[in-house]
Amino acid sequence: MDREQHDRFSVLLHWLMAALLIAQLGLGLWMIELPKDNTGARAWWFNVHKSMGMLLGMLILLRVCWAVVRPRVVPLDMPRGKQLLACGSHRLMYVLMLVAPLSGFLGSVFSPYPIRFFGARLPRLAEPWEGAKEVLSVVHLWAVYSLLFLVALHLIAFVHHQFILKDNLIRRMR
Repeated sequence: MDREQHDRFSVLLHWLMAALLIAQLGLGLWMIELPKDNTGARAWWFNVHKSMGMLLGMLILLRVCWAVVRPRVVPLDMPRGKQLLACGSHRLMYVLMLVAPLSGFLGSVFSPYPIRFFGARLPRLAEPWEGAKEVLSVVHLWAVYSLLFLVALHLIAFVHHQFILKDNLIRRMR
């Protein structure tokens, strides 16, 4: 394997998760404004969001496991401070990609509504507990907004590398 490039599976996971994460973030921001009525539209979109969140949670677990066992890619040649910043922001992104779906799932566990995974009703894991649901909702919201910030920073770093430094960083992710 070329140690300058990520392996195909890592690249596939990166781009698949990027697309799903952007869709999930957009859906989440849009659906919270949906009115509560008896059409069921809000519940349907929340179930889609929860299903995608569980899928993303499973994918990030797979990605973390793969990151542990796969061969390492040689870091970019840049100052130590920038390397530490890049490494730290990537690790924090991984943590937030775990915390966001986990807090969302656990918040749903403690809500009175059933959890569905792409239509399949999951067994109830706990009795409704409003206090826990509220705390987990706050954790979920903070994790999501923090993740949005880091995704924006990630994109800015890409633009900086690609168009200002012109170090062709994108070739590592093909």
